[in-house]
Amino acid sequence: MTGPSFSDLVRFSNRTRAHSAAAAMSRRSLLRGVTAGGLAAAGAGLLSGCGVQGHVVPPGGKEVGQAGKDYSATEKKVVFATWPAYIDVDPKNPNKRPTLDAFVKQSGIQVTYLEIINDNNDWYTKVDPSLVKGIDTGYDIMVVSDYMVAKYRAYDYIQELNLANIPNHSKMLPSVLHDATDPGRRFSVPWAYGYTTIAYNTELVKQPITSISEVFTRPDLRGKVALFSEMEDTVALSLLALGFDPEHFTDSQFNQALEYVRRAKDSGQIRSFTGNDYLSAFQQGNTAVTMAYSGDVAQLGKPNLVTVDLPKEGLLAWSDNCVIPNFARHKTNAEKLLNYYLQPDVAAALDDYIDYIPSVEGAVAALQQLDSTAAAVPLIVPTQEMQAKARGFMALSIAQLDDYTSRFQQITGQ
Repeated sequence: MTGPSFSDLVRFSNRTRAHSAAAAMSRRSLLRGVTAGGLAAAGAGLLSGCGVQGHVVPPGGKEVGQAGKDYSATEKKVVFATWPAYIDVDPKNPNKRPTLDAFVKQSGIQVTYLEIINDNNDWYTKVDPSLVKGIDTGYDIMVVSDYMVAKYRAYDYIQELNLANIPNHSKMLPSVLHDATDPGRRFSVPWAYGYTTIAYNTELVKQPITSISEVFTRPDLRGKVALFSEMEDTVALSLLALGFDPEHFTDSQFNQALEYVRRAKDSGQIRSFTGNDYLSAFQQGNTAVTMAYSGDVAQLGKPNLVTVDLPKEGLLAWSDNCVIPNFARHKTNAEKLLNYYLQPDVAAALDDYIDYIPSVEGAVAALQQLDSTAAAVPLIVPTQEMQAKARGFMALSIAQLDDYTSRFQQITGQ
């Protein structure tokens, strides 16, 4: 199956970057930081990236999931459960999704595209009763965040991918295949891939920030710093600041990172631990320095708010991923859809709209032709050095998670 013509993608991509930013912001506002009480209104003031929350458990290793009867040959369907505002949309007709519509036309497979996931843990609660009973959830693809892939794998709830149906799997970048929760991407295909870094207000911070350690220790930043309220995010940055690897750390190193955060809080360095309001507080000048997710700050379009594309110590990498739950009725059709989105031109069109990092070989070149403005943004098209210094977060056992989170919350007061 061939992808849409490049001229078609260019035509559908003929829109302003402001439109793209608005779409990405509304999508990102619904990510992992959503409050337990429900969704807030979309906008710049919400948590707009892939913060980490919930239970992280280590991959089972030997589990391959459980297959149901595959009706793909006779039922040309795929049921796709995902998050709102997470796909390219025709600016002239919001009911059209160019890349997805092209797949339907070419393959003859009808896609029921459901924007029904608003929180990882709530979604897990929805599908767990079916999965634990060994019955079809009704969904062939689910989009879940990286730490949840580990949890689904630990309970043997998602199926190993049949790579014979996904020949483009080999086009994934080595940095994307190297995943802490799914090494080799045997169970997951990234839908979106991004980084966590730091940003600051040049009107309030006169000396440029170049490292994570400065955020924790620089005297002129005292009382001006916001860190994220999720343990994994903030501890990962403190691990990097101390020269440790967030993908592979010991209990002793975690203790040192936690103490690093505690000292910064007790000294008055940290103003707040933020969730949904991080961008709002940053825009208003209530905080001068903040942790930030890929592209968020640039999308605000304020020249005094700048992102450190590559702190000296590195970056934290994350992804939201397509997985196939056990007993899915149309597994082969789902794999054909995943293969389609791993084509460079299609991946470029999707990433151009949602403003995330291309994860497929050749997608950057396609993006450069499609939208040179997006391709010039380092947090959309990272440098090789950025890719080399981006690290995921280590999968934790439930015992580790409970212990680490409890002690982190004692410090933050969350």
